[in-house]
Amino acid sequence: MLAVLSSDSDHYRQAFEGFNEEWGSSVPFVLLGQTAPTRPDVIVAFGSLAAIQSRDTAPFLVACLAPGARRQRAGNELQIGLLPSPDRLLQRMHKLLPRMRVLRVIWTSEFQEPDVRELVRAGKSQGIAVQSERIDPVGSLPDRLRGMEDPADAVWLMPDPILVNARNFAVLQQYAAAKKIPLLAPADGLVEKGATATFSTSFRDSGKSAASALREMLTAGRWMEVVHPEALTVTVSAAAARELGFPLTPESQADRVLP
Repeated sequence: MLAVLSSDSDHYRQAFEGFNEEWGSSVPFVLLGQTAPTRPDVIVAFGSLAAIQSRDTAPFLVACLAPGARRQRAGNELQIGLLPSPDRLLQRMHKLLPRMRVLRVIWTSEFQEPDVRELVRAGKSQGIAVQSERIDPVGSLPDRLRGMEDPADAVWLMPDPILVNARNFAVLQQYAAAKKIPLLAPADGLVEKGATATFSTSFRDSGKSAASALREMLTAGRWMEVVHPEALTVTVSAAAARELGFPLTPESQADRVLP
């Protein structure tokens, strides 16, 4: 087995450390572009570039933190999702916002489409109307938001690296504030930047999920194609909650509440 990291960035390192921790031993690794010491049977790729460029290097590929590397080889690739399953994600959102009936989902990249479809499906089973809003091109976000007349109870920003930048986040903040609805985001640090609440899985937990799923596949022979992490941290801004008028109670199941 060999781990391949797209770069030496901290989030890939954290995910790799989580993988080693759950695996129980240190797996050899290289950075993308470096020569592998041997031809491995399994490559665990951290990042989309590492996953895409490692597809023909080993018989089996595990793609972690790689949203842009959708599976291409049935039975030969395992994709680790960035967040828990859509059903569980919506359940936690509804715990926090029990009056939510309509959720507006903002996304842009083609690779997000299957996840958005699953959110729509999960919403139907939970009595939540999930409105899919693909922003393409990304620069059209302000105009698209101005044209959205149908009411929504909250807006959810998908974990889409092409869409999630400072400018777009500020635009979404302004939109949510004007509509007086919560802005829900997928990265823990975005509460400090103005999100009402975040629903996130740590990089380390993503790596742990990859190791756990791979071990199950190798030991139990249970073949999986997509695995969603179990770990989910809900962080809420108390100030934003007060401003929007929803109570923070133990039943809301927020893991962290910031002032």
